[in-house]
Amino acid sequence: MSLNEGNINKTLVIGIGNPLRSDDGIGPYVADCIEAQGLSGIKVWITQQLNVEDLERMLEYKRVILVDASLAGQPLDFRPVEKSTEGDLSSSHHLSAGTFVNLAGSIYKKNLNMHLCSIRGNNFEVGDKMSPEVLQRAQEAVKLICNSL
Repeated sequence: MSLNEGNINKTLVIGIGNPLRSDDGIGPYVADCIEAQGLSGIKVWITQQLNVEDLERMLEYKRVILVDASLAGQPLDFRPVEKSTEGDLSSSHHLSAGTFVNLAGSIYKKNLNMHLCSIRGNNFEVGDKMSPEVLQRAQEAVKLICNSL
């Protein structure tokens, strides 16, 4: 059995962020909360940033949910990721979610079922405490993601 066959009905939740940069740690926090639910078919992975090499791992799952802090936008946003309309990849330091969807199609000829949960942060300074408002948004995100599974 290949890795893909074993995970095809599973969801990968990726918590992105740095817990030592205050609200930037909200992605890993939400991922940990989802893992604590003990839901069947859910795999949690925590990372500080995504790299192109991570695409192969994502393709092993039926669905991928990225959870990350945002600097602006809605306080909480959960949506499917569409193909990126950005130009060619010029840097691997910051990759958009849409870039992964594009690469999955162009390199592997596969559709990547990806959703993005963005939680607006207030404080990204060095520190290990998250803002109370952001923690409240995180709890809402956990409910929203768990209800979508």
